[in-house]
Amino acid sequence: MRSLLTRRARLPRRLSRPSFGSSIASNSSFSSSNNGDAPPRTSNRRSPNLSVPLTPAEDSLFSFLEYIQRLYAPETQLRVAGGWVRDKLRGAESEDIDIALDNLKGAKFARLITKFQRVRKLPPSSVGVVKANSDKSKHLEVATVTIEGSTVDLVHLRAEEYTQDTRVPEVRFATPEDDATRRDLTINALFYNLHTRQVEDFTGKGVEDLKEGIIRTPREPVQTFLDDPLRVLRALRFACEFGFTLDPPLESAVLGQREIVGAMRRKVSRERIGIEVRKMLSGKDPARAFEFMRKFDLLELVFNDTAGKMGEGDEYEDVGGDNGFKYPPREWTESVQKRAYHYLNYLQHSRLALAKCEISYVESAAAIFTPLFLSEVPVVIPDGTSSLSPQVQDEFHGVTEQEIVESSLEFLDRREATVAVLNSSEIVEMLKVHVKWPKPAGKRVALIIEAIATYPEAQQELSGSADFGHASVKHRMKRFMWMTQYHSVIAPALSVLTSARSFDSKCAAGMTAEEQETMLKTSLGLAKSYAKGDGDARKDNASPGRRLDGKNVQALLGPGASTDIARALRVLQVWEKVYPSASVEDELAFLDRLAPKLRE
Repeated sequence: MRSLLTRRARLPRRLSRPSFGSSIASNSSFSSSNNGDAPPRTSNRRSPNLSVPLTPAEDSLFSFLEYIQRLYAPETQLRVAGGWVRDKLRGAESEDIDIALDNLKGAKFARLITKFQRVRKLPPSSVGVVKANSDKSKHLEVATVTIEGSTVDLVHLRAEEYTQDTRVPEVRFATPEDDATRRDLTINALFYNLHTRQVEDFTGKGVEDLKEGIIRTPREPVQTFLDDPLRVLRALRFACEFGFTLDPPLESAVLGQREIVGAMRRKVSRERIGIEVRKMLSGKDPARAFEFMRKFDLLELVFNDTAGKMGEGDEYEDVGGDNGFKYPPREWTESVQKRAYHYLNYLQHSRLALAKCEISYVESAAAIFTPLFLSEVPVVIPDGTSSLSPQVQDEFHGVTEQEIVESSLEFLDRREATVAVLNSSEIVEMLKVHVKWPKPAGKRVALIIEAIATYPEAQQELSGSADFGHASVKHRMKRFMWMTQYHSVIAPALSVLTSARSFDSKCAAGMTAEEQETMLKTSLGLAKSYAKGDGDARKDNASPGRRLDGKNVQALLGPGASTDIARALRVLQVWEKVYPSASVEDELAFLDRLAPKLRE
């Protein structure tokens, strides 16, 4: 950033940049409220002695912006607004730098920056201006400037006036007090003044709420949410992200004033709702986010949006007409909500414990939607059950060709029947229409639920069977087919399946949380070994991987056998697993014997 400032030595002394120390705490300008070159200041509520440590890049950037202000707009004050101030006070780094100007539009200040760069023959900054556009939920003009790798949004301080039927306000220039008051939350209404290098808290609550961990609105919450109902979801998201508690009046407003939900249907686009929900379900605590949506009765609004209707109780008004969703709405019953929370909570915590990572919004949505689309979830037998889980290297020892064919075709038949009933396209459309998530995300949610639904339940094979050895062989081969079929989504699918055991008191009997975690870890390890292949066995085999491909199979099965090719390849995958050292001739002979079975 130094190159932005090095060519101004010939400027008048009074315009030169003040010297700032490396630490705000030791910076003389921090305690100086009357800098001779600073612009006139409005009345403010500063937070004295509140240190905001800057990185060298931030210090250089802010000094450069202040220099431009002194040179071309001496009556203008510059403040960093909102999220950057909040995050820095929390001890977190942030690249979300929004500069608020009190009497100048952002685009004009951006032009002053490029003017200076032209005059000094410095590399020009890239500038983009997003005009106010109510159709795209852009409430005001924003200028985005990139200065040596740092991106800054330039906006003017503003006050907003809302009408009853839209969340897009009329915007006008305003004081910093007005700007802070119109924001969604007190913790997002803080400013950092570039001239005084002090934090400004015009609501009088932002710093305290950040310290105490409280989510509060600057104004009375009902009016705040009626003006822009999307703020409800934002409040819930920040509570989950930071582990903060909701201010009781805020909770009461959402619970008691159902016209806020109606206003959300009228005013807020499905795209904006979908963006907030996506952030909630991919944040620090998606299970708590779901519990909030459940508590505040927002699930129907978010995921059903019944035919564009809004209202409370029995009073409905048609506000959107046909929303393009052709399936009947699914009911979020109490049972569905409880199971959804249980699955999501277990998925979230098990992923953190076993993989040290957070789950994605796609995985969260799959856990939530599983009980909505599956009335029952297959039962996973613990891998400690000896009859079902011998050592991995010996698990297919002694399996016969007949067992391979029977088990494989049974799995494929059941999977096809289950997938046909599930109707994954409904899941994709539900997410596409109601929360405007991209189709690939919806397809992945559907794939996870499909994997859960098609898990080969060993309990059905063991029930009424005296031959446990036979049943265990069948289950092992089906489980192998399932794990290789759904390897890309195996972690969320197995996690939900495992969590279902602890939700069902009968299945959970006698199993501790530690044993449940061990069962999941073992299953994930088994799936990983299948995906990598039989390492040592493959090293000794001259023909690693699949030996016959689709063309080989098609040539042997003959014309008109296209529907059988995929099934044959899946059965051959099991055969290759059981006989890793067999020759291509052996596999062709097996395929010849398999062909009649495929046509039965």
